[in-house]
Amino acid sequence: MVDASKLQQTRKPSADTFLPLSRVRTIMKSSMDTGLITNEVLFLMTKCTELFVQHLAREAYSASCSKESGDTLKYEHLSQLVNKSKNLEFLLQIVPEKIRVHEFQEMLRLNRTSNSDDDDESESESESEAE
Repeated sequence: MVDASKLQQTRKPSADTFLPLSRVRTIMKSSMDTGLITNEVLFLMTKCTELFVQHLAREAYSASCSKESGDTLKYEHLSQLVNKSKNLEFLLQIVPEKIRVHEFQEMLRLNRTSNSDDDDESESESESEAE
């Protein structure tokens, strides 16, 4: 595993980016609201994305991994950070907490029973209104 601090030290500050500009351009073009993407905008979006990912990883590591004896940042650390932080709410659907299959099946079952209860109530209300 490559240490991030070593990677930062070996790489000189420059205009280069870690993320490929062509991929970022493709992602940006996939949005219907995007018009012309200039090279300056593309570079800034790429650098901002890199900084955001670094920040997210650093915060998740400091919140979770520093407490544990391990040095590995895991998906669960990222999802815990997203669920705890108010300013990261926009990532809740992208980085959800993992749940086990039986927990998901139980959630579906409860959802179906509550929906069928709602349907029964609305049917009885509409029947009483019809009379």
